[in-house]
Amino acid sequence: MNIIKGLTLFATAAFVTISANAAVSIIKTTDYAIIEDVIRQQDLKYRPENVLLVFDIDNTLLTSGTKLGGDIWYQWQTDKLPNKPAAGEKVPCLYDNAITLLYELGPMSLTEPQVPALLHQWQQKHTVFALTSRSQDTQSSTLRELKRHDLDFSVSPLAEAGTTVPFEKGRLKRSWLYTQGILFSSGQDKGMVIDFLLNKTGRHFKSIVFVDDGAANIAAVRKMFSSSSWSDVETIGVHYTRVEDALIAQQGMVLTPTQARTLTQEWALLTKSLTAVFPDRNQLCALAE
Repeated sequence: MNIIKGLTLFATAAFVTISANAAVSIIKTTDYAIIEDVIRQQDLKYRPENVLLVFDIDNTLLTSGTKLGGDIWYQWQTDKLPNKPAAGEKVPCLYDNAITLLYELGPMSLTEPQVPALLHQWQQKHTVFALTSRSQDTQSSTLRELKRHDLDFSVSPLAEAGTTVPFEKGRLKRSWLYTQGILFSSGQDKGMVIDFLLNKTGRHFKSIVFVDDGAANIAAVRKMFSSSSWSDVETIGVHYTRVEDALIAQQGMVLTPTQARTLTQEWALLTKSLTAVFPDRNQLCALAE
C-alpha cells in the first residue's frame, strides 16, 4: 500500500502546538517542511551550533508501512493498536528472534523524499544523531537501510568535544549501543537516554529538537526536559504522525483486520519455508507452532 497517497489532506493543518511546559513545547505535524521551519526558527534564536537535532528512525525517517516486520506490525503484535492479535496470531520469540530476522529481510522506504537532502543540510552546521528503540542486534539491517537511502548519521554526531565518531555500549535499564551517530536504546525511555548521553559527553546546547512518531517517546522527552535541571534548554518535541495519519485517512484505521490476517498468513508462509530449510532453528525458538 502507498501510505503517502492522499497526504494533501493534511496540508492545511500541517502542525499544531499541543502543549508547552516550562522550556518544552510539543508540536504535531505530518510534514517535514514544518520540521524544517521549526529548526530554522531555533537557528535564528540560538545559532545552529547550539541546536541539537535528534531523530527517531521507524516511521519518522524510514517506514515499512503495514508490511510484515514493520513498526505498525510490531505495534499490532504488542497490543498497541485498537485491533488486537488473537492468541494464534501472536509471533513466538518476538524479541529474541522474529524482529531481528524480519529487519534483515525487509526493505524500507523514506517517509518523505526530501528527508536525505534535509538531513545533509542540517548536518553541515548542527550536531545530529538518531535515537531508535531498536536493539543493538538490529545494527546491520538498520545501517543497511539508512545507507540505501543516503542517510548517514556519522557525519556530525553527538560526541565529546574533540573526539571522533563515538562507538560505545553499556547498560541502563537495558543494554544500549551508540555507533555511527545512532543510539540503539532497546526500547528504553528516550528522555532518560538523551539526558544520559548529554551528561556522558559533557555537551550543552541551548535548544533541542526531538522528532519522533511515538506519542510515548514525545511524552518521555517532555517529562525529562521539563525538569529544573534542563530549564535553560528550550526543547521542542515534534510528534511526526505522517505514516499513521495517512493510513487512517485512506482506510479508517492504522491496520485493518484484513491486513492483520494477511500478516499472519505471511508469517506462517515464511516460517514454514525457514523450518523446511533450517529445521534446527526450532531448537532455539519454535518459529512455527
